[in-house]
Amino acid sequence: MFQKKWFCQSKLFLLFIVLSFNVKAQYSDSLQLQHTYLPQDFKFHLKSTYFPAAFILLGSYSNANETFIDNGAIKAERDETMPHFKTHVDDYMQYAPMLAGYGCLAFGSKQNAWVYTKEVLLNEVIMNASVYTVKHLSKVPSIVNGSYNAFPSGHTAEAFSAATLFNDNFAERKLWLQCLSYGSASAVGVLRVLNERHWTSDVIAGAGFGILSAKFSEWIVSSHHSKKYLSNFY
Repeated sequence: MFQKKWFCQSKLFLLFIVLSFNVKAQYSDSLQLQHTYLPQDFKFHLKSTYFPAAFILLGSYSNANETFIDNGAIKAERDETMPHFKTHVDDYMQYAPMLAGYGCLAFGSKQNAWVYTKEVLLNEVIMNASVYTVKHLSKVPSIVNGSYNAFPSGHTAEAFSAATLFNDNFAERKLWLQCLSYGSASAVGVLRVLNERHWTSDVIAGAGFGILSAKFSEWIVSSHHSKKYLSNFY
């Protein structure tokens, strides 16, 4: 029983970890915007959207087709191995990377606190607007109460957007911090499934929405600072 329970959890967790670090590798050469305000950096890199867009497409496709992600089979395995599982940890863990960023600022990080705060605030606007608009339009039924607001997972979007902002601002060249932040975000997605709050496809898409919203907020804030830099430079 213990082995089956661990296998169920580890499959979901490893899925998120692998996807997350594919994203991190893809972004590594284009996310210096907050650190060096150079004119050639003031542009949006289209490849930054590839992996999160793939998450969203995979989650959307899996709602209607079980080719890649079998929501029903994952739920059945969860029901068999841990039918009474319940925790509220994910309600708080979704904000952990964001708070970790402010912890780094409090303990002497050289990152600009106001730039990071603007990215956080703008990310919350973009992420919530996109997630709740799609929830309203998609009308995917929830597992827990049948309400039509399951897709995508807001908790997972929050966790992955916060992890992305944390990594891009504070974890460059620090693999252990990258593992910790994306690991905590992945754990939130897994817990949403184990708590029967979401289908697996919901949390996969939620991760994509979260990463994209963080990238857009970084781009907008960096573009604003680039204009200020150029006006002062010239």
